[in-house]
Amino acid sequence: MPVLKSNLLRLSPTKLHWGTVKLQKELILGSRMSAGTNPFEDDLSDTLNPFADDLKNPFSEEEEEEGRHTEGSNGTLHSSNGLTPKRNDDKYGSLLRKLLPKEKKGKSPVEEKGGERKNLFTSPNSKPGKVEPEARQRLSFLKQSKAKAETGQEKSAGQKRAEKVDKANEPLSVLEILQLIQKQELAAADRHIIELEAECERLSPQTPEGKDGGRRAKDVALLYEELESELNRIVGACLTQPPDPSHLGQVARTIEQEEQADRAREGGGGEVSQGGRPRELRKKWREAVKASVSERLSPGQAVENASVAQRLRSLREQTVADLISVRKNVAAGYPKEYEAFNIYVRSYHEGVSFCLSEMAQRDLEVEELYVFLEWCHCLYYREVLGHAELTAHISKQHLGPLLPEDTVRRLEGRCVAMVKAQIMKHVETELCAEQDRWKQECKSFQSELASRVIQILKEHIEKSSAITEELGARIVQSCLHILANFLQSFQVNVQELYGHFAVNTAGMECVVPQTIAVVNCCPAFRDYVERLIQKFSPEGEEWKKKIMEALDKVERGGIKLLMEKLFSELKPHFAKLLRKKWLQNAESFESIVTAIREHFKHFQKMRTPPYQTLVNHVHLRVVTEYLRALVQRRVTCTSSEMRAKLALRISEESEQLQQLFLNLNSASSWLDAAISHQAEIVKLKEISSIQMEVGVLVSSYPDVRKGHISAVLHMRGDLSSSDRHSILETVQELNSQSSGLDPPRNRVLFSEIDEMTEARCFRESSVSSCMASWLYAIRGRTRTRTSCQESGSRKATKIQGL
Repeated sequence: MPVLKSNLLRLSPTKLHWGTVKLQKELILGSRMSAGTNPFEDDLSDTLNPFADDLKNPFSEEEEEEGRHTEGSNGTLHSSNGLTPKRNDDKYGSLLRKLLPKEKKGKSPVEEKGGERKNLFTSPNSKPGKVEPEARQRLSFLKQSKAKAETGQEKSAGQKRAEKVDKANEPLSVLEILQLIQKQELAAADRHIIELEAECERLSPQTPEGKDGGRRAKDVALLYEELESELNRIVGACLTQPPDPSHLGQVARTIEQEEQADRAREGGGGEVSQGGRPRELRKKWREAVKASVSERLSPGQAVENASVAQRLRSLREQTVADLISVRKNVAAGYPKEYEAFNIYVRSYHEGVSFCLSEMAQRDLEVEELYVFLEWCHCLYYREVLGHAELTAHISKQHLGPLLPEDTVRRLEGRCVAMVKAQIMKHVETELCAEQDRWKQECKSFQSELASRVIQILKEHIEKSSAITEELGARIVQSCLHILANFLQSFQVNVQELYGHFAVNTAGMECVVPQTIAVVNCCPAFRDYVERLIQKFSPEGEEWKKKIMEALDKVERGGIKLLMEKLFSELKPHFAKLLRKKWLQNAESFESIVTAIREHFKHFQKMRTPPYQTLVNHVHLRVVTEYLRALVQRRVTCTSSEMRAKLALRISEESEQLQQLFLNLNSASSWLDAAISHQAEIVKLKEISSIQMEVGVLVSSYPDVRKGHISAVLHMRGDLSSSDRHSILETVQELNSQSSGLDPPRNRVLFSEIDEMTEARCFRESSVSSCMASWLYAIRGRTRTRTSCQESGSRKATKIQGL
């Protein structure tokens, strides 16, 4: 007798005396039997029938269901209500139709005979309330069936196992498969779905059973949809809570079963139906992982109105925490060949990339661009992929770029343009503030202009260089360009300031402090530019040249202004050197030394490079002015004592100047011997010694000329023309030997002093000789006249005495 598997929940009819009960799993099929062979053809009384209240003829229901199905009944599964279908009679009728072949519409054999539908357990001749003997016999038959069922519990273990195997091999209904899916027994459910799908494909459309294949195919499609939905739910839940490893194992076995079915279809050469093979469930699993990650990193979950830095920090923390959890709790639940962790890593990489692409569409400010670009270029690879618990398990070479190249270029270009505009605005503001400071006649020797401007540049260069070397180089180029233009404007404004000081130098106490403050800005700018070009931008020589030219002009202008102020005070004192009063009194020279010391108390507040230039220039100028006084030959010695005194004074003052500038840290020590050589030329007596001293002087200072030496020789007042000529020939010979070899520019001394010409020396010597002869002649005549008078007086006295 055939048995139909049903999902209806019925109780086992083992104890009929309990009253009305429901069948648990089995229906005795009799409607298809002929009246002569059906042992239950006679009607039984409804009152004695234990199934009269709850049991209906399933085939009558099927006919009714078929009628309703043609009118649009819901006999098949629908996915609109989720995973669990509605439990109603129509569903169960649909399930019955899935497993039983369709019957032709029309009356049943019983109805054809009697004209009405009869109960399975009633006799056509029985009356209500009366039990026929045959009915009693049939009830006893039921009792015997019950007894047989009870004795079935005493079967051997082998028979039970055989029944279980037979039962397990029986196909399941659609609802039973759904229950397996809901219980997350995905592998078992998938196995039955594959069998059901194969059964649908075996049915021929020409057979009565095959006409029902379309409906069954729809049920298969819906079952696959529910199976994939449950798989997606399991995958998605892995990121919110530690998963059950058995569930992940179910997912993996389901994927393998489906891949085996896909291969079987490919090998069989079957056609791919709508929604059919190959199902590529592993690919769908990867897509499920990607979708769950995308939802996890969705920008909608970010705090509303959060800053870029906050969103990036949240994104980093979420990604790191999830990947650590996946490595510890999820990846181990899949077979090794699935490379589950790398699948999650790639999915997170793509999810992060999507979030960044959305953020890149916003109008980011400069600081936001720095944070965003640094995160994309550095922090993501260092703090996410390079995390201590992740880096050893991630294959970075298989990951694509975090952002498209054109997006990165666009953001970097926008960053450079915005940085350039911002820096220009800030440095212009600083220059205006510095000009206001000049107008206030501040007496400070230091200015904050250079440090403020450099700090503005430094912040942008450091931030950009921390992102990429290329971006840092671009920002450096922009900074050099801006700095060159800024310093040219600064130099123009400083020149105007110097001009104002030059006109109003008298009585302005702020001239020296403000000039030194301006000059002190130059070393800082110079050093910073040198470091920038050396470290970041070797090709920035063009901008460096413009910057250095502007700084040189500022320094030279400041040093010139300070020296003019100093030497305007020293000029009267230099005019008194090498005169008779100077020879008797050293007050004028002491005034020079005192004035230099006082001024350098302020000058020493200048920073080292320009200060060194200043002190070197002052040293050269002082020595030059002293030598100019010697060449002018304001005094001539008339005796050896006077020559010795003159030489001693020149030597002493030379030593004082040498010590003065040594204390001021002058680097022009080559000037020290210039004055002392002059003193030696005045002091020496031997012509040969003088020639040797002159030779040493010319060798030390190649720009000395005959006129300079001739003036010193005339100062002696005791050399004949031949002696002077022989000495000057030494100068001429040495100059001729070094002809064409000009001294270095920083060793020029005598070239700045006008030399005395030979003609002038000759005229002066001739006049001096004439004057001496004239004075000697006058003195001789006076003596003769006096002697004659004395002789005449003596003669007159002698005569008178006679």
